[in-house]
Amino acid sequence: MPRLALLLALLLTAGCTGSPDTRGPFPAGADLVREAATSFASVRSVHFAAGVNGVLPGFPLRQMEGDATLDDGGRATGTVDVQDDSTTGGHTKFPFDVRDGQKPPYPVNTFLGPRGGLKRLLDGVADAGTEGRENVDGAPALRVAGRVPAAVAHSVLAVVDADLTVKVWVSDDGGPRRFARLWVQIPPPDNHLSPVMIELSLTKQQS
Repeated sequence: MPRLALLLALLLTAGCTGSPDTRGPFPAGADLVREAATSFASVRSVHFAAGVNGVLPGFPLRQMEGDATLDDGGRATGTVDVQDDSTTGGHTKFPFDVRDGQKPPYPVNTFLGPRGGLKRLLDGVADAGTEGRENVDGAPALRVAGRVPAAVAHSVLAVVDADLTVKVWVSDDGGPRRFARLWVQIPPPDNHLSPVMIELSLTKQQS
């Protein structure tokens, strides 16, 4: 698994509840994503979980959940479920502790912090448009659709060489805008395969 792969695989989203409220007017999507990126740059700890639907060569992750912090040199602990290196469709679930060097050995600052991959991904969202309001993990949020150009996507996830279709959920609870959830669709390498979907949600964020 590439060293930067963790960036998009943080948390298996708890999902949204109910149908989205598409009655506007809404804040501009570009403003929402920019504000969320700014606030996320200062986040130092978070609870994470991730889910991948589909097969992306070089990226065997199925699910991941745990906690990460930049404090004390950085540490992430939790469990990860990865596809086996075989054609049987098997998978293996095991605990990990980044600080102790156990699998997967990804530094926390790969994805957290002002220069982390998630901040870069948010900074790279183009053609952002607000689609509606939904509840994410029990809290109100605004859903923004957009795309991430291939150059940005590749810098974050080396196995990707195409534009990404993304949806970003940004908090709408009256406080500072927070990056709450992400959905990513990766185009298939050829027309015979299905797109790969990655979902993530970030809770218990602390600056």
